[in-house]
Amino acid sequence: MANAQTQADDLSLEVPLERRLGAVAVSLSGIGIILGAGIYVLVGEAAGEAGNGVWLAFAVGAIVAAPTGLAFAELAAMFPEAGAAASYTREAFGVRTAFMTGWFDIAVSTVGAAAVALGFGGYLDDIASLGATSMAIAVLLGCGVIAYVGVRETVAVAIAFTLAEAAGLVLVIVIGLPNVGEVDLFSLENGLVGVLGAGSLVYFAYQGFEEIATLSEETIDPKRNIPLAIVVAVIVTTTLYVLVAIAAVSSLPWQQLADSDAPLADVVDAIAGDRWADVITAIALFATFNTVLLLIATGARISYGMARRRLLPAVFGRVSATRRTPWVATLIITVAAMALAATGDIGFVAQVTNFAVFSLFSIVNAAVIALRFRRPEAERPFRLPGTLRRVPLIAVVGLLGNLGLAAYMDRDAFLAGSILFVIGLAASLYIVRYERTATA
Repeated sequence: MANAQTQADDLSLEVPLERRLGAVAVSLSGIGIILGAGIYVLVGEAAGEAGNGVWLAFAVGAIVAAPTGLAFAELAAMFPEAGAAASYTREAFGVRTAFMTGWFDIAVSTVGAAAVALGFGGYLDDIASLGATSMAIAVLLGCGVIAYVGVRETVAVAIAFTLAEAAGLVLVIVIGLPNVGEVDLFSLENGLVGVLGAGSLVYFAYQGFEEIATLSEETIDPKRNIPLAIVVAVIVTTTLYVLVAIAAVSSLPWQQLADSDAPLADVVDAIAGDRWADVITAIALFATFNTVLLLIATGARISYGMARRRLLPAVFGRVSATRRTPWVATLIITVAAMALAATGDIGFVAQVTNFAVFSLFSIVNAAVIALRFRRPEAERPFRLPGTLRRVPLIAVVGLLGNLGLAAYMDRDAFLAGSILFVIGLAASLYIVRYERTATA
C-alpha cells in the first residue's frame, strides 16, 4: 500500500500538460487523422468487398459514426480530460469498465498507427522499392520522436500535412468526377453483405474524433472547442470520403483498386498519367505519416489520462519537464506499434482495430445514456438533441449502429479482438486492486 501511495503522490507532483491549441488547430488535427487513416489506405481493401458500391460503404460508416461523434462531443464537454473515453466511463460505470474502455482506446491508437504505417510503406515502396514493412517501422520511429518533442510541434506538422492531403483528395475528385456515369454505382458485386463488410472495414477511418477528445487538456476552452472540432471533422471528412470513392470506382475498375497497394495513385495514373500519379503518391505519404503521428501522440495522452485516473500505473503519467509531453507513454505506444507493423498485413490489422473501435464506441454511447440518469444535474455545455424520457435518442442510434455493423467484421479479426478483450479483462483485475490501493 505504501508503494502504491508513493506512486500516487509522485504522480500528483508531475508536470502537467499545457494548453496551447485553439479550435482550428484541433479541428485540422482531427481531420488529418481521419483522412489519412481511411481513403488513402483502405479504399482498395474496401473495393474488394463492396465493388462499385465502395462509396456506399463509406456512407454507411459515416451514418454509424456521426452519432458516436456527437456522443463524444457531449462527454468531452462534460469531462475535458486527456483520458477521454476512459474518463467518461469511469464516471458512468466505474473502474473496471473504465479500464476496459481505455484498453480498447489504446489498442485503437497503437494498432491503428501500425495499420496506417503499413499504408505509408506501401505507397513508399511503390516509389522506391524499399520494402513496405521496413518503411512502416521507420515511420513509426520518426513519428514517435516528433510526438515526444512537443504538442505544438506535432500539431504544426499535422496542420501542414492535413492541408496537403486534403488538396490531394480534391485533385482526385476533380480528375475523377467527370467519369461518373461510366459504371453503375449501385451494382453491388457482393450484394449488401459486401457493402456492410466493407463498411465495417472502413469504419476504422472514422475513429479520429476520439483522438480529438484526447487533446482536451492541451486545448484552450476545451468545453467549446473540442465539440466544435469533432462536428467539423465528421462533416468535412465524410463529404470528401464519399466523393473520392465515387470518383475512384468511376475511373478505375474496382478489381484493380482491390489489387493495388497505392489505389488513389493508380486512379490518377489511369486518367492523367504518371506525373500526376506521382503527386498523389507523394501526398499519400504526407497523409499516412500525419495519421501515424497523431495516433501515437493521442495514444500517449490516453495512457497519460488513464494514469491520472489511477487506471494505469503512475509511470504512464510521467511528463517531460522540458518538452511537456508524456514521454513514457509515447515510448511504449511507439514500440508496440512497431512490433505490430512487423506483421505486414494491413487489412487484418485494420479489422482487429475495428473490434476495438466498435467496442469502444458502443461503451461511449452507453455512457452518454447512463449519465443522463446518474448525473442528470451535471453541466452539459454541449448536449445531444432529441431526448425521450431522459434517453438521448442519438446515442441509442449510435449504440445500435455500432453493434449492428460489428456483426460484419471478419471472423478471424473478431477472434483476435476477443483475445484482446480477454487479456484486457484479466489486466483489469490488477487495475481495480491498484486503483483502490492508490486512492486509499
